[in-house]
Amino acid sequence: MTANANDDYWTTYDKALDAAAECRSVESLIDTLNRYYPPSSGVAFFPNGADRDLLGTLTDAGHFDTVWVQADYHFALRDGRGDGFTYIEGDIVRGTSRL
Repeated sequence: MTANANDDYWTTYDKALDAAAECRSVESLIDTLNRYYPPSSGVAFFPNGADRDLLGTLTDAGHFDTVWVQADYHFALRDGRGDGFTYIEGDIVRGTSRL
């Protein structure tokens, strides 16, 4: 990976987190993340892997409540309407059950 590609990676990463912080619903979060990263196994994807991560960004923004957290790579959050999602090692799936 060249220095330029590395810069692009982190620029995209930060822009995705900045946009995610503005989301107030699971659906808007899914739509937002899909603008930055293609879905993998779930309905959306975010790579994580830095000091600034999706869990911290969303909980700090205050628009999502924690349902449960096993680790920063496996957790579930719920929006103000009660809709939830589970984050599993980058993949986002609808619902809050432990898989």
